[in-house]
Amino acid sequence: MKLKIFNREAKGARDYAASLMMLFAGCIAGAAQETEENKEPQSGATSVKLSQEVMNPTTLAWQLQLEEYAIFKTEGQDGFAQNFRFRGIIPLKEGFLIKVPQLIRVITFLNTAPDGKTGLGDLTLNQFFLLTKKDWGEFGAGWNIQIPTRTDDQLGSPQWSIGPAFTVTFTDLGKWQMYWIWENFFSISGNDKYGSSAYAVLQPNVFYTWANGVYAGIEPEWQIDYKTGKVAIPMDFRVGYIWSGKLKYNAYIEPEVMAYRSDGYPRNSSNFGVRLGFRWYLPM
Repeated sequence: MKLKIFNREAKGARDYAASLMMLFAGCIAGAAQETEENKEPQSGATSVKLSQEVMNPTTLAWQLQLEEYAIFKTEGQDGFAQNFRFRGIIPLKEGFLIKVPQLIRVITFLNTAPDGKTGLGDLTLNQFFLLTKKDWGEFGAGWNIQIPTRTDDQLGSPQWSIGPAFTVTFTDLGKWQMYWIWENFFSISGNDKYGSSAYAVLQPNVFYTWANGVYAGIEPEWQIDYKTGKVAIPMDFRVGYIWSGKLKYNAYIEPEVMAYRSDGYPRNSSNFGVRLGFRWYLPM
C-alpha cells in the first residue's frame, strides 16, 4: 500500500515538473515571437546591455516579480511542497530623508507544506540605499524587516526580525556580471517563548549573457546561523531569456539542489526543487 501511494506521489511530482517545463517553454516561445516582430531589433551589444541592466539588483526600475518554487524533495518529510513568491520593487531617485537613490522591496509568499497545508508565508520589507556608483559597479546598504504574517507555523516564522543588508555589484566584466547580497535577520519578538534567532543570507550571483538575450548563471541563497554556526548551502543553475517590448521582461527556469546542510539546521529543508520566474520591468 505504501509503495502504491509513493508511486502516485512520484507520478504527480513528475507531472507537475512537466507542466512547469511546458509553461516555461511557452513563455520563451512567446518572448521570441515578440522579439522577432519588433520593427527595430536590438543589436548584440544593446541586447547584452539590456540583459545586464535587467538582472542588476541596483537598477532603478519599477518591477513586478513572480516566482514559483516547486519542491519535490524535503528533508525528513514526504509530499510535494511549494513557495510562490510575489516581489514588488519601488525605485526612488532621491529619498525623503537620505538624499540618495534607493530601492524599496516588498516580498510576500503563498506556501504549501509537504502535508498539503497551504497559506500565507511571512512578509519581508527591504530598503537599499545606493551609496556609491563607479565604473566597476555599485555599492548599497540598507535594512530588512521580516513580519510574521504566516497563517500556520509550518509556513513561516512566529517572530519579528530586523537587520542590516548590503549589496555590491560588478558590472564592468564584459558579458559577465557578478553581484553579492548579504542580508541579516535578528529576532526582536517572542525570544522568551521561541528563543532568539540570528542568521544571515548570503547570495552570490554570477551570470553570463549572450547577444540574443539568453543568459545563464547561479543565484543561490546561502544561510548561516550566527548562534550555532550551522549552515545551508544550496546550489542552483538558472537559464533565462530577457527581451523588450512595451516593457522589459525576464523569464527563467532554475533547478536547485541542497549541496550541504548542517545536521539540525531548521530554516531550509528543501533538498531538490525547480523555480520558474517571470518579471516585468518599467524603467524610471
